[in-house]
Amino acid sequence: MLGRRGRDVPLWRARALVVAVAAALVAVHLLKGLERLPAEPVAGAAVTAACLVLAALQLRHIRPAPGGAPRWAGWTAVEWAVGFLAVGPLGVSIGVLCLPVASLLLERRRLWLPLFATGAVLAGGARSGGVRDTADLLLTVALGGVMLYAVTTLALLADRVHTARLTLAASAVTDERLRIASSLRSELSAGLARIHGLAVRADPSVLGELIGGARATLAAARATTAELRSLSLAPEAASARALLASAGIAADIRIGHREPLGPSGTVLATVLREAVTAVVRVGDARRCEVITGERTGRTVLRVVSDGVPTAALGADVLDGLAERVRAVGGRLTAGLEPDGRFAVEAVVAATPAPVAAADPPELRAALGLYYFLLAAFCGKALLFFPASPSGLGLGVACALAFCAFQVRFSIQDATRHARPALLVSAVLALAPLPWLGRNWIGAAGILAGSLLIALPLRAGAGLAAALAVAAGVIGGGGPASALAAAVNVAITCVVVFAVLRLVRLVRELQRAGAGLARAAIVTERLRAARDLHDLLGHGLAAILLKAELARRLADAAVVAGAVGGAGAEAVGAGAGTANAANAANAAGTARTANAAGTADAGAADTAADRCRAELADIARLAARGRAELGAVADDSPRLSFAAELASAAAVLEAAAIAVEVDDDPVPDEAGTVLSVALREAVTNILRHSSARHARIATTVTGGSVRLEVENDGVRAGVTPPGSGIGGLTVRLTEAGGTLSAGADDGWYVLRAELPLR
Repeated sequence: MLGRRGRDVPLWRARALVVAVAAALVAVHLLKGLERLPAEPVAGAAVTAACLVLAALQLRHIRPAPGGAPRWAGWTAVEWAVGFLAVGPLGVSIGVLCLPVASLLLERRRLWLPLFATGAVLAGGARSGGVRDTADLLLTVALGGVMLYAVTTLALLADRVHTARLTLAASAVTDERLRIASSLRSELSAGLARIHGLAVRADPSVLGELIGGARATLAAARATTAELRSLSLAPEAASARALLASAGIAADIRIGHREPLGPSGTVLATVLREAVTAVVRVGDARRCEVITGERTGRTVLRVVSDGVPTAALGADVLDGLAERVRAVGGRLTAGLEPDGRFAVEAVVAATPAPVAAADPPELRAALGLYYFLLAAFCGKALLFFPASPSGLGLGVACALAFCAFQVRFSIQDATRHARPALLVSAVLALAPLPWLGRNWIGAAGILAGSLLIALPLRAGAGLAAALAVAAGVIGGGGPASALAAAVNVAITCVVVFAVLRLVRLVRELQRAGAGLARAAIVTERLRAARDLHDLLGHGLAAILLKAELARRLADAAVVAGAVGGAGAEAVGAGAGTANAANAANAAGTARTANAAGTADAGAADTAADRCRAELADIARLAARGRAELGAVADDSPRLSFAAELASAAAVLEAAAIAVEVDDDPVPDEAGTVLSVALREAVTNILRHSSARHARIATTVTGGSVRLEVENDGVRAGVTPPGSGIGGLTVRLTEAGGTLSAGADDGWYVLRAELPLR
């Protein structure tokens, strides 16, 4: 549960506030009981026991009843009996009845309330000396009971909101997964089905259509992956870190923006990718900083490096990006910093802040009860104002001004001019005390509770304690009276702080729940993007490669068949020669042509057979792609590493790359993740290198398994990893593994290591 500064706030703290309020409401009566022990041991012990029993019975409400079932009425009856026993025979103040009142409200025993109120009125009338004193006592009971009811309700609401946030996030993920599945199974599914249908025909004449369909489907898969990734810069940041590390450049990546990003995320990802690539390819950078943040409603991305000697050199690398950034309403700048480093900065509109969730009914009711607290405070104070018109006018003016400040800066959370307002409130709370009577002491308690909310806890607690002492000194008539006044301030302070803190706590939980749902959606989209890139994207790339190879084989078969036909014609011509002088020569020529035609026909048959084999592989890959497309919409698709290894070797050999395989059997629990790593490595070899030799090795030692994929196609000293390296790094990290990629002695090595559990 997140607190005011993003730190985790355990739910026990919400319950602790309820305990604190109940203890505060009982404390005065408990102290008086302890004071009676020396003179009246039995009565003092009985009062002490009654207070402790009432407090203990109140604690049963801080946890919801199992299954929402109504609580046993017997405990309420016991609490009622103990309360009236304490007020009647034991002579405890009628204020202690606020605890049974809170229980009646919490358990919704509305039929009991009139009877209880009648008993309280009779007890108050018998105890007090007049109507005004009776009204004051009854207001005290009602106020304490309602506030205890409010804080308990808010604590229970915080518990429900905290629990519901996981359900909300799970529901958001389910909805997003269904939406992604619906999107993927339209264009991509149709494209794979079309590829599969053409491949199973085993007809070389459809290869042109098949290649066009494969290219279109691969483009659609890449566009969908980019759209899914656009909500977050996390994959591109991970790719940037891997690329910089592979080039031996120290990377400092600090992410400070709010996600999801929306449409501008794709543009920022492109800027980040191109800027980091420029750092690697241009200059001699040793350190690169990638920083994101938010500034006055804008998201800012900065890439700063120490390896570009002139602004023009760096700007040339980023040609074309400025227009893309302007298209989303942003701006791109590139140039030298005062310290000589080169900086690329992209600024786009930030994601609009989410609309605040409406307050639940319990929260609105609690706020209404806080207004009741302020109204009751005014009523209690007006009961004892001086009877003169000037005194009454001063009291009304002070009460209205004080309550206005409380509503503005405590309930509505206004921050502008908050500290001057607190200073004015302090004057209003303390200055009228000598003239407005004993009940104005509640103003100091209300203000003290607000200080704990408005200021850091340590500073607020110190000022609240100082305020309680000052109120006691100003409003009290002697040491005992001053102490009693200070205790009353402390009690009111605890009640006010609990109500206001719990209100904020519930709102924080609502925001945290909404943020968790948004984060879950982003995570789900990134997972789908990773799976789409790692599974379907690689499969489509292999299909396209095999289709191109099949077309070359089909062309070779046609050429070989044509040559074989020419040889057959030569045989016929030789056999038809009647000239005896040329008979021997013609026969020899016919035999030679026949042999050549037979060889070419064999070559044509071989090429045609290989072409059909490639088409069969394409049909298999398309069928697997359709199955994996369905797995993208699910969590953690299962892959066979042995099948993936065989497929990888076949794809590399089809690209005329000699492959050496040295494999230990990979356990099933690591197979899926390492299969994805192998696909990424093979795709990077095909797309980013000029390799002629490759080596794939798996090693199982102790409690881990390692995959190494090497190739000799390093270009210009560094082969940039593909954009999938970032997602692959995230996937390995989530599984507890590590990934490294970079040039090593003229070869490019991707190494993935995963612990076995």
